[in-house]
Amino acid sequence: MIPLALVAGFFGAGKTRFLTTIIPELHARGLRAQVLLNDFESAEIDTTRLTELSSVVTPLSGECVCCSSLEDLLTALATMPHTPNAVTLIEANGATKTEELLGRLTTDHRLARYTLPLQVTIVDAKRWQKRWWHNALEVNQTRTATHVHVNWAEHVSDDRRAAVNDGIRTLNPHAALGSPIDFVDALERLAVASADDETRPTVAAPRTEGHHHHHPGHAHAHEHPFASVVLGLPETVSRDAFLAFIRALPRAVVRAKGLVRFADQPDAMFVWNRVDGRKVVSLDRSVPHATSQPVALFIGVGLPVDELRAGVESLGA
Repeated sequence: MIPLALVAGFFGAGKTRFLTTIIPELHARGLRAQVLLNDFESAEIDTTRLTELSSVVTPLSGECVCCSSLEDLLTALATMPHTPNAVTLIEANGATKTEELLGRLTTDHRLARYTLPLQVTIVDAKRWQKRWWHNALEVNQTRTATHVHVNWAEHVSDDRRAAVNDGIRTLNPHAALGSPIDFVDALERLAVASADDETRPTVAAPRTEGHHHHHPGHAHAHEHPFASVVLGLPETVSRDAFLAFIRALPRAVVRAKGLVRFADQPDAMFVWNRVDGRKVVSLDRSVPHATSQPVALFIGVGLPVDELRAGVESLGA
């Protein structure tokens, strides 16, 4: 499979600078960088900078890749020519809501030849959580990260560095906090561990089983910090019990969605969805395929699989 990584962070945090650091190091290790760059109408500017480093860069000018430009990104990934020893890097613009984007990168069947995505969030030590009404977006970008790099740390006081690091740890205790070279190490390990896997397995949901998205022949070859878990739901569930369970999901779950039937309306199937940071669970009436079954998909970093499974099983009690 092709290692896939998302580079996220607020505007001006230093995402392109981060890429200019890691691309030469990847090349030195025999890994070819393929970059998809999304930065509103200025993508071509940074494309020039990165192309000078002998990387293959595809600009995606326009809106955020988490919403209106998402299909452009997914199509670009699906149609990108396969290059031996390639690593694919997505630089998202500063307005990207990462949980929306990761949900699609994890579950879109067209991306089966890519690994589950690593996500490195670049944090500006000077401006961390000093963005007024944009603080929530910076929190979102940090909560979903598998790795975090703090930029400009040398320009702040020891107390400020400690406060930033503590804030990141509180939001995301599972993320690896480190340098650009540490992230290159992680990409290299992922490339080696997934080299023998041709595709990630198709999302499937047997009624009583849960699945991590690892190749079945190499289920324990490597541990991936970002995971998606599919659990079959009972044929029908109590509406109140189900909504209470979804609203109380652990913080490690950054996205949850699926199909459900309720005991008070057993002939109807609903698509349900809960996004990180929101207590509201959306329910939309669905016309399911003949083989559709009630199911729950959970996405996040450090997912408590046993806790999730126990919660699902309690719905059938």
